[in-house]
Amino acid sequence: MCDIPVPVADEETVVRALRQCHVRRGTLRPMVFRPAAGTDQVSVMRHTYMKSDPCKAKAKEIASGNQTNPYVGMAAIRVRSVRSLGSDVTDSREWFCGHADISHGIVVPADEPADPLLTLRIQKLIRRARLLIDPDPRTEAWTGGEIEIPE
Repeated sequence: MCDIPVPVADEETVVRALRQCHVRRGTLRPMVFRPAAGTDQVSVMRHTYMKSDPCKAKAKEIASGNQTNPYVGMAAIRVRSVRSLGSDVTDSREWFCGHADISHGIVVPADEPADPLLTLRIQKLIRRARLLIDPDPRTEAWTGGEIEIPE
């Protein structure tokens, strides 16, 4: 049973799990919000409801399959910011309670450059997102300070 409401509100903060490849020189790389080929979406967690420690645990679980590209933190963004750029955030709890997708509405083609509109949108998302490097990735608890983005 998932007690999180299905509609995703503009006021919510969502977070994306980050691996080492998502960050370069203290900034987010475009691949953070770029969908895999053949899709138009990337997975996020509904931090407003899940809270920091469970989001960190899930992020570590997601990244655990690749020891050469480990978990390093999370990227947080307000749903309102995502929607103001033309993308959407929808609940996708079939994966787990608190899972959501940022859907861009532009499918990334295989073996071709991304649509220029998608590239621009991703650049703007990166500027609005907050990079949260985990100060102690080995611990279970989030110790990196406040994640929820104020209004």
